[in-house]
Amino acid sequence: MSDKTPENPASAASYYGVDETPPGPDNAKPAAPLWRRILVRLMQAGIAVFLLFHVYALLLKLMPAPGTILMTQRGLEGEDVRRDWVGLGKISPNLVFAVIASEDAKFCEHGGIDWDAIEKAREYNKKHEGKKRRGGSTISQQTAKNVFFWNGGGMPRKAGEAWMTYVIETVWGKRRIMEVYLNVAEWGDGIFGAEAAAQARFGKSAADLSQLEAARLAAVLPSPNKWSADKPGPYVRKRTRSILSRMRVVANEGYAACVLGEGVRVKSDPGETPRQRPVLEDIPDAPDTGEEALEAPAEAVPEQNANDALNDVLNAADETFTQSPEAGAEAAAETPPETPPVEPEPTPAVAPSDEGGPTILTPE
Repeated sequence: MSDKTPENPASAASYYGVDETPPGPDNAKPAAPLWRRILVRLMQAGIAVFLLFHVYALLLKLMPAPGTILMTQRGLEGEDVRRDWVGLGKISPNLVFAVIASEDAKFCEHGGIDWDAIEKAREYNKKHEGKKRRGGSTISQQTAKNVFFWNGGGMPRKAGEAWMTYVIETVWGKRRIMEVYLNVAEWGDGIFGAEAAAQARFGKSAADLSQLEAARLAAVLPSPNKWSADKPGPYVRKRTRSILSRMRVVANEGYAACVLGEGVRVKSDPGETPRQRPVLEDIPDAPDTGEEALEAPAEAVPEQNANDALNDVLNAADETFTQSPEAGAEAAAETPPETPPVEPEPTPAVAPSDEGGPTILTPE
């Protein structure tokens, strides 16, 4: 018997008893089902988008935000979008005090989401079904929504907003979050950012905003296309007075220290008995009727169930409602808060002044 292997492949196959014939079309591996291929493509696209969001967040730590989805939407609606990015050093500290006082008093304390404020908002919404819902979104959440997402969108958008809130808290830090927020916030009529708002509403730079002007801009943030900062109605004036009173607490108690530094904090003299922490005055609710009323929901808000529990936790309402800190509540019960200053009525020809407003300590 010869040990020589046959040179003919067919003979070799016969010789060894193995079918080595290459598979033909009939023997090809069956293709994956269509649904599986679609699922794989969707997963790949999702991973790509997820990575792009994080790369974009890293870039925005150093570069100005080129724009937002809401800006694009306003432009498509025919509005003349106006914005002018400026650094935080070119924005008056009064506006930082004002937005913290009105939107997020615990901005320097929470890690991006204020769970206490969300829980209080949920309790309020349960007791006031059918009325305008309150939310507990923070400045960090609003920044994440404005920069990366859009208004509305349900659970997918809110879940993404919550995640990106923690991302920017980790990557950007509080000062950068405030800087971005004040440059992308909407102030109505296609106006975005503090500089464009200051120029359009008061004819001056954001660096020169007075206490009253800053409080006016902060007062209209929940509904900038309905309320006017330069021609305020009765509710906006009332809301402004409340914010002015809260600004003093924010400045003197160091609530803005993570943005402006410790220089804004009022310290007791050596040997002086430490003062009890004051309580922030509540901001009045928007009216239910009239020109300044916010639109009520089309139908009553249903009772909470298992399906909407997570949606509420992720802040179903985009409207911000800031609760007062509980520290010092007993002191407030014993000692009534100071009467808020009377806000002077503006005239068409003269910008509003700060006469009668609280004294705000600003960093040197």
